[in-house]
Amino acid sequence: MPTLLQYLLAIGTFQGVLLSALLLFTRHINYASRVLGVWCGFLATGLLIQLFQQEGDIQTYGILLAVTGFMPASFGALLYLYCRHSVLDDSFKARDLLHFIPFVSCYVLNIDLLLDPDRVVQTFLLGTQAPSVRYLLSEIIMFGQAYIYMVYTAVFIYQYQQRAQNNYAGFNPDTFYWLWIVQGFNLIIWSIKTTATVQGDGTFLSVAGDILIVFLIYGIGLAQWRNPQLFKVAIPLSSAPASKTQEAKTAGALEADTRVAIMHTINQYMQSQQAFLDSELSLRRLSDAVDISTHHLSEALNQEEGQNFYNYVNRFRIEYVCQQLAQDQELKLLDIGLQAGFSSKSTFNAVFKKHTGQTPTQYRANRLR
Repeated sequence: MPTLLQYLLAIGTFQGVLLSALLLFTRHINYASRVLGVWCGFLATGLLIQLFQQEGDIQTYGILLAVTGFMPASFGALLYLYCRHSVLDDSFKARDLLHFIPFVSCYVLNIDLLLDPDRVVQTFLLGTQAPSVRYLLSEIIMFGQAYIYMVYTAVFIYQYQQRAQNNYAGFNPDTFYWLWIVQGFNLIIWSIKTTATVQGDGTFLSVAGDILIVFLIYGIGLAQWRNPQLFKVAIPLSSAPASKTQEAKTAGALEADTRVAIMHTINQYMQSQQAFLDSELSLRRLSDAVDISTHHLSEALNQEEGQNFYNYVNRFRIEYVCQQLAQDQELKLLDIGLQAGFSSKSTFNAVFKKHTGQTPTQYRANRLR
């Protein structure tokens, strides 16, 4: 097992350094990819520490552990910044640095370990010295930030998912499915690492956590390098939702007859003008076109149709695709999807399967039988 573990650590370290370099230094790559590149670099360094420990190089391990031991205190911030910048596709902001206060504070509290690596060996390898109170406080900060940022990131993803569904019809729903999977994976990893720390002798759990981290970050990193726009939603700023105060004032403000009349107007407009063919169609664009406020339009959709703007528009698009497939079996599926208003093949396939239970290819094949 130790030999196999050494191979895994060596491979993980090499892949981490390579992937970090690709994400950091490839030209024309977005900011989210560079955040992920830093994360991969930190991970590779952590695996290198484990490799030195496995090989018995205690002195080198002590030095590296003193310098990099609190790198995981940055993982919560890095995951949040990665998710945020991936979805919004925005650039670096000075306030992003504030997210690394837990990371920096861990090193400030343990500056003595940085200046005396021998104490690291005595404390964490030989066990001849007890950890200081400041070190124990740093551990609380390191694990605390992970769980706090998990909640923070989950709230961001949920809010932006709701915003996308209520205001925009041109994003790929799989974007958010994958972000939730990443969040779940991250929760499992930190739960394992927490259990290992609490038990005090959780070597197996600690190694299992390290392996899962490798799969998580390197899997995301490789996918991000191949497709920098992997998690991009990039809803136009003009589609931003109203404040909660505004929503509270307008929610339920319309009479039932008024909502029915609004839906009649909207349905007529969608069918006669085929507005759904616009891949950039948003709630605000439709609102301006039919001269109905976004609040009233949203209320009518939610209460009369029982669905959000995203599903409402894509229902017309799927109906259009099915009509085209019935009329001409020679048309290319992707051409029909793009003509119907979908912005990409992945979005078209995901939405089509959600509405029909089949992929476009399966749907066409079943029609030909």
